[in-house]
Amino acid sequence: MKQNNVLFILSNGRVAAINKKDGAILWEVKLKQYVTNSMAQSVGQIMVEDKKIYVGCAGILVCLDTKDGSLLWKNELKGWGYNFVSMANINNDAADAAIKAAAAGAAVAVVTAT
Repeated sequence: MKQNNVLFILSNGRVAAINKKDGAILWEVKLKQYVTNSMAQSVGQIMVEDKKIYVGCAGILVCLDTKDGSLLWKNELKGWGYNFVSMANINNDAADAAIKAAAAGAAVAVVTAT
């Protein structure tokens, strides 16, 4: 299905892809499988760009694949606390730079943890 026919939602700790034509749920994922913090059930924010869904909740930033909701990366934003994560982008260049920086931070955290 074409991405422009899909609505991505975040509610009650779940991210889902909804068919805009008939409202059918195409796929859904529970954030608690990616975010162990119990606050993942709280309010968050979602942003879609290209084939990626960015979800900010409970002080954690998660990147999911629009195709199936699989985890691409996550950044626990160490030292930032567990509050609401607000996201914005000015243009694709700025968003790409921020996303690459967050992904690099997540990759460094994974490497140092192992």
